[in-house]
Amino acid sequence: MKKIFVAAIFAAAVGLCAAEYNDISYYEKSAPAQGNVEYRNERCKLRLSVPDNAPKGFPTVIYFHGGGLSRGKGGYCGYINRDKAAYVAVDYRLSGPKAKCPDYIYDAAAATAWVVKNIEKYGGDPKKIYITGHSAGGYLTAMIALDKKYLNSFGVDPHQIAGFFPVSGQMTTHFRVLGERRAVDPKTPDFLIDEYAPIFHAGKNAPNMILFVGDSDFDWPARVEENALLAARLKRIYKNDNIKIIRIPYGTHGSCAPPSYAMIDKIVNPKKSAKKKSATPQKVVKDNKVNSPKAVK
Repeated sequence: MKKIFVAAIFAAAVGLCAAEYNDISYYEKSAPAQGNVEYRNERCKLRLSVPDNAPKGFPTVIYFHGGGLSRGKGGYCGYINRDKAAYVAVDYRLSGPKAKCPDYIYDAAAATAWVVKNIEKYGGDPKKIYITGHSAGGYLTAMIALDKKYLNSFGVDPHQIAGFFPVSGQMTTHFRVLGERRAVDPKTPDFLIDEYAPIFHAGKNAPNMILFVGDSDFDWPARVEENALLAARLKRIYKNDNIKIIRIPYGTHGSCAPPSYAMIDKIVNPKKSAKKKSATPQKVVKDNKVNSPKAVK
């Protein structure tokens, strides 16, 4: 109970100087129908937090929640400083009777497109938009980063996004997608790499991406390895030098999230180094590459 109380105090503290806009529908009325439109209109909304006292041109973080694509609700992760950056918590359609793949992937793309086209009205810089999400949210982050057809369908290109940061996301075809198919065809395999796997879309000219994962001994089985395989394909086979993977020592599927978001906050809100000749600036970001802490392997 004490830990929950402290976490609540911290989450509130990082957003004391933020204005909030709730229940913003992010699908344009002219958007083509995809899946259950009535459910889309009901579910597909976002919450926007905008820093009150930050100068115009502040960065924005878009967050996709986890929950196996079948549960959960958009909220604040509590580790992004909302006094300096805008924060967007997204609700997307959940897998079930009212939605199936790829509805929720299109929702993630539609929400991103709304931010790209509208954040400047709130004072944000559309060139400083970062996307992250944990677990299922990490899967959605990687899908819209690597399969450009989703963002393209809303008039946006993945390279317009400053950085994609999936946290312990599944990089093969998501188990929920396979579960939807298995309900129709019991012979559907437990493991598959097809068009609904982020790794399937690995190729040249990938957008900026940092893959955050836990420890291979503690995170979900094969979760670290499939992220490492994606990173290796993007970096070593397709020669993308803007890709990085960061492993959190002893991190489980859940416990790897807080330190990951703490590092993401340093990327989004870098501290200005003091101009001293004798001092070596501690930079977190340099040319879209992360200098990870020594503790991170």
